Parts: sequence; C-alpha cells; structure tokens
Amino acid sequence: MNPIKYLQENGVKRAMKVLYDYKLELLLEKIVFVFTKHKNLNDVIMIESHNDFDCNGGAFYNYLIKNGYNKKYKIVWLVRKKAKSKFPTNVETVPLYGPSLKKAYYVCTAKYFTYDCENVQKKRKDQCMVYCSHGAGGLKNAKGKLHVPPYVDYILVQSKAYAPIQANQWSVTYPDKRIIAIGYPAQDIFFDESKSDEIRKITSRKYKKVILWMPTFRKGGGYHRNDSRKEQKLGIPLIETQEQYLKLNNYLAENDVFLIIKIHPKQDLENLKIKDESNIKVLTGETVKKLEIDNYALMKCADALISDYSGAAYEYLQLDRPIGYVLDDVNDYIAGFVVEDIHTLIAGAEIYNFEQLESFIVNVVSENDSFKERREKIRNYIYEYHDANSSKRLAELLGL
Repeated sequence: MNPIKYLQENGVKRAMKVLYDYKLELLLEKIVFVFTKHKNLNDVIMIESHNDFDCNGGAFYNYLIKNGYNKKYKIVWLVRKKAKSKFPTNVETVPLYGPSLKKAYYVCTAKYFTYDCENVQKKRKDQCMVYCSHGAGGLKNAKGKLHVPPYVDYILVQSKAYAPIQANQWSVTYPDKRIIAIGYPAQDIFFDESKSDEIRKITSRKYKKVILWMPTFRKGGGYHRNDSRKEQKLGIPLIETQEQYLKLNNYLAENDVFLIIKIHPKQDLENLKIKDESNIKVLTGETVKKLEIDNYALMKCADALISDYSGAAYEYLQLDRPIGYVLDDVNDYIAGFVVEDIHTLIAGAEIYNFEQLESFIVNVVSENDSFKERREKIRNYIYEYHDANSSKRLAELLGL
C-alpha cells in the first residue's frame, strides 16, 4: 500500500484509525507469536459475528453453551462493542479492533476460529478456521467486497447446487475442497420446536398479521460506500414522502396488520426520517440490542417478509412463507447482482411501486399464497438441509 496515496484519498483521521485498529494489532500478534509458536494449542474457540452475539456465530455459541462445551473449551468472543459483564463459565470477550495483549495471545494459541464477517488471521497451520458468513447469499453482488483468505480451512454453504454462486461472491475458485454444505447455524431456530414470541418485546397488541420488512443497506456498510444511485428520501426504499408513509400506516390499520421495519445495522442512519406509528415499528441496530431482539426469532414470528436484494429473503425461505421483493431501484443499484437474470432467484411478489406493496399486504391478509410452488423450488435449490442440526454439524466438523 502506498501510504502517501492512502493519506491523500482517505485523510489523516481515517489513516490513524486504520493504523490503530489493524496495524498495531498485527505487530503485537507477531511479537506474541515469537513466544508461543512452539507451545501446544489451547482448547479455545474464538467466535466473531455480524453484530456481536448474533447470526451464525451467536447461534453456534448458544449451541455450545446449551450442550456444555464450555466445560472443556474456553470460548472467546471478538466483539465490536463492550459486552455485558456476566457470562457463563469459561466465556470471555476481547476487542475485535485495536491492539490487545490478551487477544493476541488467544489468536496465537487458540485451536478453533469461526467468523461471520471479519476474521483475525490464524498464525499456525494446525489451527482451524471456519467462515460461516452472516447471511444466505441474496441477490446483491458482493464480489470484491468480500474475500475469503487462503488460510481459512472451511467455508460453509447452504447447498452444493448453490455453492458456485457463493464461491464467486467470495472470490473463491470453484470447486474448492474447503467448501462444505452443512447449512447455517443461525437457521436452526426456524426448525426448533420450542416456542418464542419475539413480537411481545415490541408490542403487547395482537394483530391479524405481522409483516417484517428488512431492507438491505444502500448507503453504509463501509467507508463512503453507497450501492444505489436512487435517493432514499426517508431512508428506506419505495416510500418517498411522509404522506405516503402515513398512508401506509392507515392501510395497515385498516387491515389489522403490524409492520416491523428493521433497518440494516450497516445502514447509514443520517437520512432515516421515519418513526413509529400506530401499526409500524421501526427498529435500528441500537434498538434491536436494547430490546434484546434476535433477528431469527423475529423472522420466525412474522407471517410474511418484505425484503429486496438482501440475504434476509433467502434466510426466510426456510420458513416457507410469503416473501415480497422491493425492487424500485433495480435499475439504479450499482452494486450489481449475483446472476444476470435476478428473476430466476426471486421466490415471491415483485414490488416496484406503492400500489404493489398494498397488493402484497392484501394477499398476506387473505392468505392468497400464489408463489408457494415457486418458493419451494428455489428453497430446495438453495438449501441442502431443512432441519435444526447445522450447529451440530459444525461441531462435528471441528471434531469437538
């Protein structure tokens, strides 16, 4: 990297942050490695997830605790934010970013690593690292933004059939013996027979139907990143004015529908101009943490999902319920897509305008599910398993 060019393009403040968050950490790890490289590896599992304690890392962690693996293994979380102080026995946290002597020691001596988004570089060949990813693919192109390093030992995918698309997104040449189709731990909850009512964390009212809207981020997700040319005037797709937003709320009220709009945790909130209404609840990354909401438990409670190019729509496929795809900026979405014809992977209603959004809501209320056959076909193409055993398969893969 040319440091002068980097400073010119990103500024001193950004350069100093990168230096502190990444470069000093690597230097510290090199020093610690000198003293630990000949020692036996420790029974330590290091875990990183999308937004701390969530997604595949969070689900795998819950499985490990539930089944008592923390009695033998120390579980160390790599966290973005300071975590709660009380954990089960043999569990602790270290910062994902910035130098930490404790983190450096674990990175140099841990036997196992799993990560959903950002990995620390393992130091020895006898360490085992698994990339779990933090979503089920989706329509949006992430090639060039996601990269699976060669030192990663296993790469989890949903199915052998869908693996070539995912490999291409991660800049991995397919076939690759590291790619393992065992499913994603986070989706185990969809098939868990235990009941959860995540909606009660949001509202005490009962509604005829609950619809979850999970738009992917357009502006956000990285330094100066914006994936769409179309302006989101209220900070969400499709809805362009406050009058239209209130009209949507009235329409929901008339049909006794509760709409939860969950803003992507990577979305830039600077332009978010919507608020809670009688039949709409707006959730951000912060409110999700405050209410202790699990995204997958929330999906499980919803009667239908609205999404777009996001992996959320493909997670929700496992529940075999109606999905609507908001595609109003499809011609302005500069990030591009994973396939040339996105319609081959769309398993529900395509929504380009407000009237089609209303139509989708009506069909959910009336239980007019005209996409069921198509949804099942795409579901079986994308997923090898429809069960609650992905965490178990991951534990077996690691030989725990």
